[in-house]
Amino acid sequence: MAWPPGRPAGEARRGFEAAAIRLGLIALFAVAIWAPSLPSPATVEAASACTGWSSSVTPPTTIKVMRVSRNTVETVDFRTYVRTVMAAEWPASWPAETLRAGAVAVKQYAWYYAMHYRGGSGPNGCYDVSDNSNDQIYTPESYTPTTSQIQAVSDTWGESLLKSGSLILTGYRPGSDVACGADADGYHLFQGSARRCGLNGLKGEAILLAYYSGTVVQNPPGLPGPPTAVTGLPMDSAVWVSWHTPDDTGNADIDTYVVTASPGGQSCSTTGALNCVVTNLNDGDPYTFTVVATNYAGSGPASAPSDPVTPVTGPPTYYSPLPPARILDTRHNVGLTGVFHTRIARTFTVAGSGGVPAGATAVTGNLTVTNQTGRGYVYVGPIAMDTPTSSTLNFPTNDNRANAVTVALGPGGTLGITYVASSLGSFTADVIFDVTGFFSVATDGATYTPLDPARILDTRHNVGLTGSFATRVGRTLTVAGFGGVPSDATAVTGTVTVTNQTSRGYIYVGPATMNTPTSSTLNFPTGDNRANAVTVALDDKGRLGITYVASNLGSFHADVIFDVTGFFSAASDGATYKPLNPARILDTRHNVGLTGSFATRVARTFPVAGFGGVPADATAVTGNVTVTNQTGRGYIYVGPTPMNIPTSSTLNFPTGDNRANAVTVALDDKGQLSITYVASSLGSYSADVIFDVTGYFVPAATP
Repeated sequence: MAWPPGRPAGEARRGFEAAAIRLGLIALFAVAIWAPSLPSPATVEAASACTGWSSSVTPPTTIKVMRVSRNTVETVDFRTYVRTVMAAEWPASWPAETLRAGAVAVKQYAWYYAMHYRGGSGPNGCYDVSDNSNDQIYTPESYTPTTSQIQAVSDTWGESLLKSGSLILTGYRPGSDVACGADADGYHLFQGSARRCGLNGLKGEAILLAYYSGTVVQNPPGLPGPPTAVTGLPMDSAVWVSWHTPDDTGNADIDTYVVTASPGGQSCSTTGALNCVVTNLNDGDPYTFTVVATNYAGSGPASAPSDPVTPVTGPPTYYSPLPPARILDTRHNVGLTGVFHTRIARTFTVAGSGGVPAGATAVTGNLTVTNQTGRGYVYVGPIAMDTPTSSTLNFPTNDNRANAVTVALGPGGTLGITYVASSLGSFTADVIFDVTGFFSVATDGATYTPLDPARILDTRHNVGLTGSFATRVGRTLTVAGFGGVPSDATAVTGTVTVTNQTSRGYIYVGPATMNTPTSSTLNFPTGDNRANAVTVALDDKGRLGITYVASNLGSFHADVIFDVTGFFSAASDGATYKPLNPARILDTRHNVGLTGSFATRVARTFPVAGFGGVPADATAVTGNVTVTNQTGRGYIYVGPTPMNIPTSSTLNFPTGDNRANAVTVALDDKGQLSITYVASSLGSYSADVIFDVTGYFVPAATP
């Protein structure tokens, strides 16, 4: 390979020169951009001694990175490495095509050294690149890639630059804010002027060729081929469609898949997941489904159609409450063995455990996450998905967190669970599930009657019970006769909230009063008002047992609030339940359901009936409400009646914390729900709200 004259004598001088240039650009770009230049050619070591990569067509799968400050060598997923370097060295606000050119330069610089490693010896001592400006900045502790940086890497993952048939070393430098290509020397990508190239409308490939003379782009993006193996699973008024990736992805990651039904044209789409649910179909009518993949270059041809699939109406189901029972706890290998790994769906069998019979169609319960090594979310649903399209429980690290669920069971009485970390990397979590009841076609179960949310317990004001809860002292709350709950109710739905707790711990809610419970309903730290939904059996006198358990020994106390939202009873004029695959019908971040974020104390109403599989005659729904981007701490109210100043709460939260809670809630007479965000302080605050529907109730007389 021909090397340019006049380059720096070594990496240290290259770093000094780049630093001097960079000082003049800080004011312009508002960010320090560390960028490797073309160094002296490295001594080529035996490839088998380190990463051992030899292909100039396919990027390596991992790379060995010298963490200089730690004096250790880490083996890093190669794509994760490239994305993290992009976050450190290529500003996310720059033009997309400039970022695409930068992604190729970053990737190929490291790729070259994965083929010609830098130093050290032995399988653990050698390294391909260092993590500082001698090579490229790799500090995942400080930099997290944004959507635009990740997209640039995805759009160019299959392409590279060749010169005389060989993979070149792609140096790059900060440069100056001059015209596109004005400072090109044939061997470096100068970032300042490359930014101008993007602003001028040049494609990433054209930018690369303008700076690296005599090169050709190998495997530029092209249209993807058709997805394969399209299949469908019938559901109530819907079909769950799955498929395989195209045999030819067009040398770029697939950005979206769109599924289309025939006849009718109903559709669903994903941003990488290989399954989604097409809703609003007619039960009893056969449909076929085709899938189209889209990448950076555009949309490819449609797949071959699936075999015909006919949606079916499930029979009405009735509710049977159970004493809370723990049927999944990966800490102790109950239900499943070992921790969850991010983006790896797992299936566990519910039917046959905790009193759930083989014929159950859905269950109620409580989902808890603990020991999570990365913030993120957990999905629970009837179908196992590595990349879910909805979320059940959101959480940070170092916080045991729970959320109630009412969820359909999959084939064989199973549930699919996925832990999705918010960051790239190897993360794990333990998951716990306590079952509290089930739905089945057995008519000796109970029907549901929704209520306007009503506060029947608030120990702050001596409502329901007098005085706060002391740790490990079970107390009994009379529910029947309050908030609209009749004496023959067998179970209730509602929201339990904890506040003023003097120690972290958990709350148990169930039909039996226990000082030392065997399951938990709500987990919390101190200094955080926290809520969780419940669907829970009453005892034979219409009462609930509630216990506060502090994590520490000592004299601790907490205030507890309970808002009832409905009840189950043997009355034939109640409603029966039909579970759905979770579907997102409100997301103000993307103007789904409602446009724009919520302002504090301004109630808003959105339609539920007709979306996500909910029919026009639905009287209530189950689902999950999530808050994000909140500028002030506070709470969310969800109910059938719009209220600017609600009298109950559904979800409590601080700022800087995506938080979710389940709901079982009545619809108004038009099939709508109302939501209000209430900030705790006076002022102009806003929040984004998400709602995933998981099922609905219809009058028992409906076939």
